[in-house]
Parts: sequence; C-alpha cells; structure tokens
Amino acid sequence: MLRLNTPLLFRRAGRLGDETIGDISTRSGISRSTLHRLEAGETEPSIGSLWALHRVYGGSIEALIKDDSQQPQTPAKVPAQRRGSSRRRRTKTSV
Repeated sequence: MLRLNTPLLFRRAGRLGDETIGDISTRSGISRSTLHRLEAGETEPSIGSLWALHRVYGGSIEALIKDDSQQPQTPAKVPAQRRGSSRRRRTKTSV
C-alpha cells in the first residue's frame, strides 16, 4: 500500500510555519478529513493530493510517497487453543 510520507510533509510544512493538519489543509486546499485519513494510513494518496502538496511545499512527488508493501507485516496474535477437551458436550435427552 502506498502511504503519504507524513514526517517529510510535516518537515516541509514547518518550514513555512504550517504546524497542524488545519494549516496544511488551508494552504494546500486538501480537506482536513482527507489529510487525517492520509496521516492514519487509511487511504492512499491521490495524484491530485500529491500534486497539491508538491505545488505548495516543493520537493519531489516521489519523496512524498512511502511504499509499505515492502515492509514485513507482523502477524496478528492468535489466541492459544486449549489442549484436550475439558468441556462436556451437551446431548439432548428424551424425557
């Protein structure tokens, strides 16, 4: 998954005095909600948003992108299963 390189973005934005998502939103024209989703990694950056950030803060568009597909993902923890069965099975009994 492609992600926005937010540490780089915040460094570039800080050079112009933009320290918050709101500041970046105002200067770039990208909505705050989109910037929050990009920061959280919930969505991939669009060409339009990358271009807007490049136009405002300079540098290369390529540097604004991180490719997380190359990083190993930590497997989710699977709860340990019981060994043996200590549970009784319910059976229907006729009356």
